[in-house]
Amino acid sequence: MMKRYFFLTMVIFSVFVLYAGKRNANVDNLPLLNTKWILEEIYETSVIHGFDTAFIVFNDHRKFSGNLGCNLFFGEFTFSKKRIKIDYFGSTKKYCANMKPEEEFVKALRDDITHYHIEKNILYLRIKNKTICKFEGHIIPSEQRDPE
Repeated sequence: MMKRYFFLTMVIFSVFVLYAGKRNANVDNLPLLNTKWILEEIYETSVIHGFDTAFIVFNDHRKFSGNLGCNLFFGEFTFSKKRIKIDYFGSTKKYCANMKPEEEFVKALRDDITHYHIEKNILYLRIKNKTICKFEGHIIPSEQRDPE
C-alpha cells in the first residue's frame, strides 16, 4: 500500500514539474509596440545610465519617442515581421554635461537600421545581422500609453 502512495505521489510530482518547465520555456516575447525599451548597449558597448535613462517607445500610430539620455526625441517608423525603418525627425536641444552617449544613440538611429529581433524582453536593432542597439523592455500599462 505504501508503495502505491509513493508511486502516485511521484507521478503527480513529475507531471507538475514537466508542466511548470514547459510553461516557463514558452515565455512570450514582448511586443515591439507600446513597450518602453531601455537602452542597454550601443555598438556593443554597455550604456551607463545617468540622470535620465535613454529609452525608446514605438506606438500604434507608427511614431516613436523617447529620451536620448538628456534630450527628448521623436520620429516615425515602419515595420514588418523582422524589418524596421526608422525615420528620425529630431530632438530637443538642451545642453548636457556629457553629450557623447546621446550623440552615439542618434548616430545609431540614423545608421539605416534594417532589422529588429526580440528575445523575451530584449530588443535588438540591427543592420542586417550586426546588432547596433540592445534594449531591455518593460510593458507600458494601457492607461499610461500615449493616446496619439
